[in-house]
Amino acid sequence: MQFPERSKKLEWNFNTGVTIFGVICGLVVTSIGWGVTYANMRNDNKDLQEQILDIKGRLTQDAEDRKDRLRGYQATLDGMQSRIGEITPLTLNLQRAVEQGSENKMAVVETNKRIDRVVESVGGKLDTLIDTINKVATRVEVLGSKIDANGKSDKSAYRTPIYKP
Repeated sequence: MQFPERSKKLEWNFNTGVTIFGVICGLVVTSIGWGVTYANMRNDNKDLQEQILDIKGRLTQDAEDRKDRLRGYQATLDGMQSRIGEITPLTLNLQRAVEQGSENKMAVVETNKRIDRVVESVGGKLDTLIDTINKVATRVEVLGSKIDANGKSDKSAYRTPIYKP
């Protein structure tokens, strides 16, 4: 089989026009599609860059807030460390105060014992003194009754002797 020979000149017919028109329309549609896609990519890129800048700003603000909080924590920690340094002397002072309190308690107990002894001895001496005064009062009464000028004894003088409590 033999193929027909091609003509040397370009023949324009309806099929050729439709084909060329189809190719041109395809190129135009493809170009428009690429343009729209490129425009969308540029717009998306700008939106993404704005979002990235917004996120960077928030992260920077977050970092500054954290640094401020860290400075606050550091100041608190420094204050606590200085206060911890005060605990040892305060503990020693508290121990001294407890020791002094126990010594004072012992001194109070000893003082109470001494006071009890003094009260007992004074009480005993008072008892002795009261007995002695009663004896003296009795002697004075007896002497008074004997020395009465009329020879009668006066019992109303010295009637109230001192009694023990």
